[in-house]
Amino acid sequence: MPGDLKTNVERVGPVAVCSLAGDLHMGNQEEVRAALKTALGLLPAVLAVDLAGAELFTSSGLNALLRARLDAADRFVPLVLITPSRAVRRVLAVTEAQDLFPICATAEEAARYAPTSRAPSG
Repeated sequence: MPGDLKTNVERVGPVAVCSLAGDLHMGNQEEVRAALKTALGLLPAVLAVDLAGAELFTSSGLNALLRARLDAADRFVPLVLITPSRAVRRVLAVTEAQDLFPICATAEEAARYAPTSRAPSG
């Protein structure tokens, strides 16, 4: 059904790619958060969120991205966006959040955001 949320998490080298396609809104924000948490749980060097297929992107979608960005930062993992759709770019621009997320075309490009060294644990 058009508009349904589809999620996928995969590892591409040092990058965990969380693909979110369809509608991102309040009704499925927990599913969005769970997918982002799963991707971060892979312990990647970079968390990339592929939003090319996002058809509807509301403030709930943005809030999920902002929360994931903070969670990733706590682990010294940068969060980048892969080819955000027009709907996503519009929300980022209106909320002036576009500068918070580097934008890449591919997971391979996102890998360039991997830190050269991680902060010591504990």
